[in-house]
Amino acid sequence: MKKNFINKKMYFLLLFLIIVMIMSCKKINLLSPTYIPPPTEFPSKDDDKEEIPDYPNPTPLPTPPEEGDIEEKPIEVKPEVVANGTVFGGYGRRFKFKNDWYVLATNEYQYEPNTKTLNPTGKGAVLRIENDGSTITKIHSLSSGSDLEKAEYWTNLNSKKLVITDTEVNIPIKAESQGWATNWDYKIPDNVDNNIGESLYAIVDENGNRTSIYQKMTYEIFGYIEKLIIHYSNRSSLDLLNWNKTSSSNVFDFPKPNFNNPNFQGRFGNAIQNSIIYFKGKIFVFNGHLGIYDEYLTYYIEPRDGYFYLGKNEYYTIEWGKDMSDAKNWVTNHIRNASYARWYNVWYDENKLYVYTLADGKYTYSEEWKLWTNSRYMSEVYTTEDGINWKEESYDIINKYKPTPAGKSYGYVARSDEIINETNKMIGFEIQDGTPFEPSYTELNGKYYRTFNSTYPMPPIKEIMETVDRFETNFTVTEEHIKKSGYYQLQVSSVSPDKAQESDWVNVVPNNKLTSAIGWESGGADLFTFNSKIVRLVDYDRQFKLNSQYETALNLSQKYYALLEASKTMDDYKKYDYYFLYYKAMADMLKIIKDNGSDYFRPDEAVTHYTFEIN
Repeated sequence: MKKNFINKKMYFLLLFLIIVMIMSCKKINLLSPTYIPPPTEFPSKDDDKEEIPDYPNPTPLPTPPEEGDIEEKPIEVKPEVVANGTVFGGYGRRFKFKNDWYVLATNEYQYEPNTKTLNPTGKGAVLRIENDGSTITKIHSLSSGSDLEKAEYWTNLNSKKLVITDTEVNIPIKAESQGWATNWDYKIPDNVDNNIGESLYAIVDENGNRTSIYQKMTYEIFGYIEKLIIHYSNRSSLDLLNWNKTSSSNVFDFPKPNFNNPNFQGRFGNAIQNSIIYFKGKIFVFNGHLGIYDEYLTYYIEPRDGYFYLGKNEYYTIEWGKDMSDAKNWVTNHIRNASYARWYNVWYDENKLYVYTLADGKYTYSEEWKLWTNSRYMSEVYTTEDGINWKEESYDIINKYKPTPAGKSYGYVARSDEIINETNKMIGFEIQDGTPFEPSYTELNGKYYRTFNSTYPMPPIKEIMETVDRFETNFTVTEEHIKKSGYYQLQVSSVSPDKAQESDWVNVVPNNKLTSAIGWESGGADLFTFNSKIVRLVDYDRQFKLNSQYETALNLSQKYYALLEASKTMDDYKKYDYYFLYYKAMADMLKIIKDNGSDYFRPDEAVTHYTFEIN
């Protein structure tokens, strides 16, 4: 019999400690959702990034926009030229910090416009776009021979795990947790006519036969999880460049037991122990059977009831980020065909959650002892890959996969007089993504703008439409059309991008004469807004790639020319003429590009970015 403890509060340490390398794929952290915006899917340079990003793989051939798919606006484009010839390429993350826009550039060059050549001068540039929208200030860079993977500021700022606040940026490197539990022994009053027995010891006769000795239960163990306290070790920076170790803590309260309206922690708590695991975005609690008092308030069961199980086959989960103190946020689940377990051993690896259950077996009434007794123990092993669907495994899997002190571990909150072995009890937690990457679009005057980031040059839509209106079938592509094809990548939507359908985006077509060129392939997809103007950077690392674009566009132009010749009505004639000229112009532009190569798009001056003023 264990020593009784009455109304005594114990605090136990549940340690889950995982040290993470900053750019590792398997990372551990418990970050408060207070500081993490909801996750949003944006492109990341954090995974499998290359020093010089390739031009995107060929996109589907764009469908020619119809008249209803375009919006004509007067546009003024201004190239921002730097006198010293310093330009950048390989743009990565862009983010706002202390009300300023910053962007990371993999490479820094000295650009010679006359020869259109680039001389590498640096790496890992941190750039700030000043609020006037015209000036880009280099905050820091390394020499051109530097290894960026060894530069902490670069690794941290590019990481998906970076958390950006109003005053600092930080990266989690370690998370430790304390699990606080309240436990006590409840002495069953002598005047309670209980008839539930507990096996205390056994007698073995000379033939080796074992006889269990039972007596009425005289006490019950209760306990519940109060809270988890997460202690964080971070690397943080106030200026983006210098990083220091900091620490912080967060407290996660659990719902308390409720006598009249029990939650998963029962009326007074549960018995034996609690196992807590983080697995694939959820917190799991396995707490064995609730106390007998929860199920049978007087500790008395009618013998005619036949049999009962003391445990249960439930476990409880909550999505990470939800309020753990609210019992309504916890979901009750069941392990398929599992026995009514009163004890769980839980562990995990990268892909599976393992649960070893131990149950007292079926309780039957003994006329000899005048008690409900269980005759045997039962054990089962289950695994799950998604935390919902379970598969029963052979018992041998325990010896094969159960973690050692050097391997994966598991966690529980237990009574103080139970021995915690040499394996640190902990739960595994994959690092949550931090502040989401900024979206590529920008907002201006209540509308949203983005670039149609096609790997095909966009033909001059407005000029082609005017040619069709004159019933002409000839359109001559010039080098100026190619250089200015970046204008036609701009699209606008009145609907917020998180709700917009593709049909809500329309092409912006300039209806005025444009005097400044912007190479279609020269910039990335990201747009900024400064002083009521849209800014697009020029990326000198962009490399144009061709495979079958030219042949595809040429074949489509021939298809629509055949339809044009066979057309019967004026409307069909104009429609097929427009499609023919659109794809023929695209094929002609691609032919010129093939003949001239990627350097063809480099500007005639050292331009760092273009500003678009849209009226």
